[in-house]
Amino acid sequence: MTTKASAASLPADRERAERILAAARELLLAWGYKRVTVDEIARRARIGKGTVYLHWKTKEVLFAELLRREFHDVLGLIAARIEQDPAVALPGRLVPEVFLEQVRRPLARAILTSDGDVLGALAMTADGHPVARQLGFHSLLARLVDVWREHALLVAETSAADHVCMIDAVLAGFFSGGIAVPEGQGPSPEHRADLLGRVIKGAVEPSVTPAEATVRAAARDVVSALADARSELSGG
Repeated sequence: MTTKASAASLPADRERAERILAAARELLLAWGYKRVTVDEIARRARIGKGTVYLHWKTKEVLFAELLRREFHDVLGLIAARIEQDPAVALPGRLVPEVFLEQVRRPLARAILTSDGDVLGALAMTADGHPVARQLGFHSLLARLVDVWREHALLVAETSAADHVCMIDAVLAGFFSGGIAVPEGQGPSPEHRADLLGRVIKGAVEPSVTPAEATVRAAARDVVSALADARSELSGG
């Protein structure tokens, strides 16, 4: 009886946890981390405050889980697009996909830009690194660079470390929007993504178009790298 009752409670526990996370997400984006309280999360989720603590011991642990899930979902969406179109795995296609995801998903943008207004103390780790690094973004980028180099999809004259630096810096620049164009007066996100793809392609990809077989092989390895990163985020 006890075992059956416990098993029956699992779906309810998961549903309640999802409600808590959804409420936390809404409040985080509306108010910012500093202003959000566990009391308000419980009120928004229509549960008791103590129930929140049954799932997460502290507010910090709850929001850390929220950020992990967001990054996990973003990587899953990108992997799905590669499976539909292997060419999305090319540097000049994949990097703009990351850019567009932060446009579509405000929480992903906050993570990738270390937005202190939204994330507050969560924006940086205790040792001074951006939260995206803690979530594995930089190690994933390094692995993707290795995959691209293995398949000759990056110019050989540049080192792997320099490729990581170049892609990271260009992407960060497009995230910030630059300093010369007034806010709100630049091109649309889709056009900016197209420009980003052109910059990445011109800066790091060879001039020779890769064979279809090469693209498909690289796509499999990129999807594998994304799956491993998602597994890490899930604690697997």
